[in-house]
Amino acid sequence: MTSQPYGKTTALVMNTGDYLGLAGHPEITRAMRAALDRFGSAARATGPRPPHRELEEELARWLGAEAALTFGSGYLACLGALPALCDSATVVAADQYSHPGVVDGCRLAEGRIRIFSHNSMAKLEHVLERNASAEKRFIAVDGVYAADGEPAPLAAIAALARRHDATTVVGEAHGLGVLGPGGRGACAGAGIVPDLLTGTFATALAGTGGFVAGRRDVVGRLHGTAHPAAFGTGLPPVAAAGALAALDLLRREPWRILRLRENAARLRRGLRALGFDVTDTPAPVVTVPAGDAATALRLAGDLRERGVDVVPPRHPAVLAHCARLRLTVTATLRPQDIDHVLEALHDVAAADDLVG
Repeated sequence: MTSQPYGKTTALVMNTGDYLGLAGHPEITRAMRAALDRFGSAARATGPRPPHRELEEELARWLGAEAALTFGSGYLACLGALPALCDSATVVAADQYSHPGVVDGCRLAEGRIRIFSHNSMAKLEHVLERNASAEKRFIAVDGVYAADGEPAPLAAIAALARRHDATTVVGEAHGLGVLGPGGRGACAGAGIVPDLLTGTFATALAGTGGFVAGRRDVVGRLHGTAHPAAFGTGLPPVAAAGALAALDLLRREPWRILRLRENAARLRRGLRALGFDVTDTPAPVVTVPAGDAATALRLAGDLRERGVDVVPPRHPAVLAHCARLRLTVTATLRPQDIDHVLEALHDVAAADDLVG
């Protein structure tokens, strides 16, 4: 969806995770209807149904992983993986801006949690060196951080993991379908293979649910031990069928990924030309600093009145006095749509003296 009704006008949707514009695609809708007719609406607890097994196999094949396992959501995938893999002899080093699912998973794990400064390899190495005597060491990061679209230095993290014999867990919620060759994510783009990757069907694949993928022995340990998978309600067959159809479309229509990257680059170029300070990244998340929360909320309201719907992350989602406008780019935006967003942003920011 590119636009939606807002009052008496239509607003461009710049706050969606539907990066490839697959939400409502007729092929996905048909696949989900067929699954609903065949399997019904409920998710049974008696084992995976055919759509789940096929989806896990296709995900593993696409990502070059040995195995995959689906969950009811990406959050639950994070929440289940770390506690299942960690014990009291484990130290988990997590980036301070890691997704809440990773943070909450760390809190539930029996091991010791050590938070390192955002994307600081010096701090991460310090944590690993200080805990060299730990029986097991884990590094938990996001491939792309949701708040700003900033990528993690995954190649450097992988090198530190090898040097310190640490297990890597990477969240790919905002990298899959967007970054790397064939949209296979930030890890593929960095040329690394994490021990475990967590992902969601709710962003580029335009559905619901989540998964983990990685080494067969690591994923195998989660069967029966990851509580959200073992004791929670699983992914409904209709959702698994939709994710399968979306994955097929992603692979058959690479133009969507290319268009998304072009649109993200166009928006960033335009923002820089207007004097905004934006992160240099190919991710589809673009942020504009707005100062305090009150300013961010006012700017977001002014933008909606000009036909641009955005989200203003503010404390506690971001640090106090570091509120921002968060815009997400999609493959369905037209050049004139992006130009309209730029014009609206310039007008509201100029009124607040944020740009010249």
